Amino acid sequence: MTGRQIALTLHAALLIGALFFMVPALTGWHPQYGYLFALTFYWLGFCLPVIGWHALKGNDGRLFSERLAWRDWWLIPLLLAQVGSVAIINFVPNTSILSQGGMYLALLIAAINGPLEEMAWRGGFLGTFRDRPRLGFWLGWSLFTAWHVPLAMSVGISFDGGAATLIGGAAALGLFWSWIAWRTGSVFYVSIAHGLTNIFAFWVLFDRNGFAGA
Repeated sequence: MTGRQIALTLHAALLIGALFFMVPALTGWHPQYGYLFALTFYWLGFCLPVIGWHALKGNDGRLFSERLAWRDWWLIPLLLAQVGSVAIINFVPNTSILSQGGMYLALLIAAINGPLEEMAWRGGFLGTFRDRPRLGFWLGWSLFTAWHVPLAMSVGISFDGGAATLIGGAAALGLFWSWIAWRTGSVFYVSIAHGLTNIFAFWVLFDRNGFAGA
């Protein structure tokens, strides 16, 4: 691997290692604030630097483009179906616990997290590993999945379906979004799908764990 590829991989690994200690400590201090602080550290310490150092430098003109080849038009309804499936499976069964405050917080966090994650994980690895796309694909996917393991160690936070669903869902969705980004060469549409998916997931998470009233 090149120096930039090693640096990106080490950056991701160090971030995951740090969160193994930070997430339990922060959520042990205060579950809701600690969870949000851990997310903020992740955005500032990983996502934004990776976007600046790797995704932008690796942009070939397509990485953030909304243009799709005619043969890929069907990916848009496929992404909408994916978002809809998350809504049906995760969101609809929990409508009785939802609140307006939880919705506003979910909209805010999803608008930040979805695009940042796609630009960092998909955009960063796609742009940096253009000479070894298969390696970049699987490294980016596996590390994206792995960063959800520390989240599952949150103290006082209940995830719908438990830790296995959190990590398994991240693995399945991450693989799907990675494939689409790899196929199209762009993170534009997966960023939108990721943000919409996060709205449903975070809204349930926040109201289930009392974030709106924290």
